[in-house]
Amino acid sequence: MALPMDEQRILEEMERMLAADDPKLAARLAAFGQPGFGQVLRTRRARATISAMALVLIAAVAAVIFMMTSLRHGGTTNGTGQRSAQVATRPPAQPLFSCHAAARGSD
Repeated sequence: MALPMDEQRILEEMERMLAADDPKLAARLAAFGQPGFGQVLRTRRARATISAMALVLIAAVAAVIFMMTSLRHGGTTNGTGQRSAQVATRPPAQPLFSCHAAARGSD
């Protein structure tokens, strides 16, 4: 239902007076019909974007925690959280000829 011209003019005059008297209230009333933050988040694109950002954040936190724990232990661990021994052990050298082997072969 459209307002008559007189009432439309009076309403516009009241609106201008309100905007001049209280600009904050006028700004709130102007934004009243526009979608808010909650309505914007209801779109499929916004949900997908927020989900992707959350996954990236979780992956980054996990990577940082992994790197910090591996650097804290100084490299490799043996599965129990203790640092594994890095000492290389060699088996004792076997002589090519031994007195015992030569003695047994001559019998």
